[in-house]
Amino acid sequence: MKAAWTTALAVLVGCSRPTVIVEAPADPAPVAAAAAAEDPLVEQEAVREAVRSYAAALGAREAEAAREWVVFETFGFYEDLRIAALRASREQLEAWDLMTVILILQIRSEVPRAQLEALDGRGLFARAVNDGLVGEQLEDIALDEVWIDEEREHAQIRVEGDPVVWLRRGPDDERWRVDIPEMIRLLGPAIEALARERVLADGKVRTALTFVELSADGFVDIAVLDGPLDE
Repeated sequence: MKAAWTTALAVLVGCSRPTVIVEAPADPAPVAAAAAAEDPLVEQEAVREAVRSYAAALGAREAEAAREWVVFETFGFYEDLRIAALRASREQLEAWDLMTVILILQIRSEVPRAQLEALDGRGLFARAVNDGLVGEQLEDIALDEVWIDEEREHAQIRVEGDPVVWLRRGPDDERWRVDIPEMIRLLGPAIEALARERVLADGKVRTALTFVELSADGFVDIAVLDGPLDE
């Protein structure tokens, strides 16, 4: 299970590496609900195609394409991250879950204050995709295990039985979309449990900074603990 949580963390947090262009599925067609109901394998393949398409958009750093493969709530979530990156104090961050603090510090380290103030949630998500801050490692995940609930509204990509990618489909939506807010909500406690000893020793904010430095593969200005950097 530890490996699965680590994989999921890599999906959410981008690492410093060259851009890898992944060829997107050619003209993905919507899966007919009736056909999927008759054959669960068709539905499973639709889930895989959604992940492949999203991974291709991330690998190519194409924000517009990536937006088409995430749930709408993603942009509200990024707006909350933007506001927190601008306003949250170190003491406030210490009370939040580790996964969210990692994302906030990553945003502070990569997006200057003036630019952050000028963006909204959709713009910040686009910036994150274009700058490789969203986990491009999604392309490396095996898509063998697909779980779909009975209502065919929620799906997961699993690794050795443990979920690493969550997807959702609305009642009037023909495509599956990656559910980033749900991934954060469910992974947060698990990631924090893995880092429990470090959190107890150094505090949550300092621990989050360590994760950000690892993903950036280099030094991150400690000033991000108190707010975004000026240009």
